[in-house]
Amino acid sequence: MIINYLIDKIEASREDNIPAETQVGISNNITVIDVELDEKFKVLKFKFKFDAVFSGNDQELGKIVIQGFVVYTGGDIDKIYKTWGDSKKIDPSIAEEILQASLNVSILEAMSISKMIQLPSILPLPKVSTNAPNDAGEDSHKKGSKK
Repeated sequence: MIINYLIDKIEASREDNIPAETQVGISNNITVIDVELDEKFKVLKFKFKFDAVFSGNDQELGKIVIQGFVVYTGGDIDKIYKTWGDSKKIDPSIAEEILQASLNVSILEAMSISKMIQLPSILPLPKVSTNAPNDAGEDSHKKGSKK
């Protein structure tokens, strides 16, 4: 179970003079880079790194890097820590939980940062449509019919 998290490093950059018509592609990645065992509190600290790279016109337009850790307790933390020490892989029983928590923390911060440095949102935002079809399959804002 994840009981805490902390972001301890943020880097963000943006190229100057990005033309307005530039189609921006975004790729992101989350990686666990280290695991520490805190025997006093019987927890594991999973250190992660999140990268979001913005590109367009065959060049890098910006980048956001976030590092931090999530704190995990529960299960057999000694076995989980040994698995990391032996293979540098997260124990499969908790891998999804650790990666998802790290990604959630990072994406929330990266969305705010991307707005501050005027890069597109790293997640697509919902779109509103005012032309939703009604029960009869017609546009809801059209009245009557043409024949």
